[in-house]
Amino acid sequence: MRAFVLVLSFVPFVYYAAKDTAFHLYGRKVTLTEHLLHAAIGLVLAIMFMHALRGNHWIVVGALVIFAGAGALDEYIFHHNIPGEESDLHAKEHLALLIFIVVSLATDWLEKAIGIGRSIGAVARSIGRRIVNSSCVRFY
Repeated sequence: MRAFVLVLSFVPFVYYAAKDTAFHLYGRKVTLTEHLLHAAIGLVLAIMFMHALRGNHWIVVGALVIFAGAGALDEYIFHHNIPGEESDLHAKEHLALLIFIVVSLATDWLEKAIGIGRSIGAVARSIGRRIVNSSCVRFY
């Protein structure tokens, strides 16, 4: 179930990354250096995604640190005066990646807090019991 949720939450990022790549091929032409930097960023994100699926969060954090450094370099050096359409694609990519990271962390937390392999009904009952048992109001 974890893998399904993570793959589903990663699809929007892949969609916008593909649109950005197509824009680089047909819209704003980029240099070989920028293509190589984008390839390195893509490799880091692929490593991050694979380790997010496995639940290796320290490797995910390390990959995100490398991504942040390479992405900042990309933005600072190559993205001066880029077209509005490309800027919009970058914003959507960044938001989609943030959503994936939040979903990854939330999925991991839910697996640890609730348990693996439960049905949706069992999860809902478990959450309901925790809320009722921890509240000040008791139903008699």
